[in-house]
Amino acid sequence: MNGRLPAYKKSFFLSPERQDGLQLQIFHQDGIVYSPLLVDNRFEGYAEVLHGGMIFGILDVIIWYAIVMKTRKLSMTRKVEMEFYKPVMCSNLYVAKGEMLRIEEKDIYSTAWVEDEAGEVYARMNAVFREGKGLAVDAFVDRFDFSATTPEIRDYFLSLAETGNE
Repeated sequence: MNGRLPAYKKSFFLSPERQDGLQLQIFHQDGIVYSPLLVDNRFEGYAEVLHGGMIFGILDVIIWYAIVMKTRKLSMTRKVEMEFYKPVMCSNLYVAKGEMLRIEEKDIYSTAWVEDEAGEVYARMNAVFREGKGLAVDAFVDRFDFSATTPEIRDYFLSLAETGNE
């Protein structure tokens, strides 16, 4: 199932309604979740360099979606290893990508990275997530904006409320 994924309506990173946010668009294709990344200097750390905390948050969101698409489960960040290789410059085009790697017992191992148009990696996050038990999945799913998704992706996310996080 490929296409644009729904935005969480209140998300600083994704919501098209939040003028103070990034308004990223997240896509899924062949097991990879990705987002074109072109961020202006409102979010710089050093002059014209995207703040590392912003990169961290973007990659965390990418991983969350990668896990949902692979497992149909809502999860939470447990542990993260973050590496910055080169500065991610404001107003330059990059792509943030991520994928779920494997599950070992309760741990969900995933990775995400920022790369340029040539495929050079600027930052990488390796993370362990855990399924969020006892969450009100239906209330969570109700907060998604499906206006730009395909019916198939909308139905996939709506079905999460039916199965829940046992």
